[in-house]
Amino acid sequence: MRKPAGDDKRLAERSPLGARTGFLDGIWAAVATPFQANGALDLKGLERNTQVYSQTLGLDGIFCNGLMGEGWALSLDERKASLEATLSGRPGHLRVGVVTSHQSLSETLDLSRHAARTGADHLVLMRPGGLFSDEDLYRYVRAVRDAAGIPIILFDSEAQSGGYPLTVLRRLAEDGQIRGVKCTRDWDAINEVRAVCGHAIAVTDPYESHWLGNLMRFDLRALYADPEPYLFQLQGCRYIHGYYHAYERNDLQTAMDHYRALEPLRSIYERWILSPLRSGRPMNAALKHWCERMGLAAGPVRAPLQPLAADEARMLDQDLTDAFDAVFRSASISKNDEGMAWKS
Repeated sequence: MRKPAGDDKRLAERSPLGARTGFLDGIWAAVATPFQANGALDLKGLERNTQVYSQTLGLDGIFCNGLMGEGWALSLDERKASLEATLSGRPGHLRVGVVTSHQSLSETLDLSRHAARTGADHLVLMRPGGLFSDEDLYRYVRAVRDAAGIPIILFDSEAQSGGYPLTVLRRLAEDGQIRGVKCTRDWDAINEVRAVCGHAIAVTDPYESHWLGNLMRFDLRALYADPEPYLFQLQGCRYIHGYYHAYERNDLQTAMDHYRALEPLRSIYERWILSPLRSGRPMNAALKHWCERMGLAAGPVRAPLQPLAADEARMLDQDLTDAFDAVFRSASISKNDEGMAWKS
């Protein structure tokens, strides 16, 4: 059985790969960037969404301007404006990270300094595009750390950015240059990074479907997720929170019950979000359609991405209706002041 919270020394002895830093503890989500019908940033919608993430869904943190947020489609000024609106809309307890990677190091430094000035809690860095030695990658991250002076989380994705070599991750972690790694590789690769760096930094697995296993095996209290926490939960019916807090109470049967309840939504998420990602295809149009069904500001995707075709939108709508009816049974939740909407 799991040791009570607070006994960190004995916990570390029991599970050395799950050493806790507390820095990323809680439920986080990668958020979409809403646009107006004409393609302009929807800053008011972004502020409203931020309030929903915190006040309605009770998330501990979000991170913006990444792949889910179409960060590649935003100008430097838009990326700064998006972060400023996010920070403006958040209640005091919501933590905010921001992807500051850009094509050139000078622009990455500009975005990183801006994030530090405006009050972001940490930066997220992808591996820079290009051919670099391990030493080059180390210098790249260190330059950003020296310029911004706030914590850095590395986004380690072999499929999307090539990822960071283990030797570089170990050196950065042990030198105190980074505070965590979001590793989107497979289960074995994530555990390999944890084995190498987990004693020094938070090594997070972004897949919600893995979290209960990570809690029980490693006491990994951070779900540094993609969009699952706001796609799978509604006001008053938050199963991810449910199994997390049941785990904290050592009520493992309730934790399993809440975890299993989400299987119909995980199946839809796999079909419309994860499968395209794994095959290198965009999923932003499906993500935004799903967000709109939840009552969140979303709007269109930006070119060269295309919206869902009419038949695709109908298929996704039917999948979502069936999944939400299965998960929430007879619940009928209509739009309210917090901005969440669902009609079963």
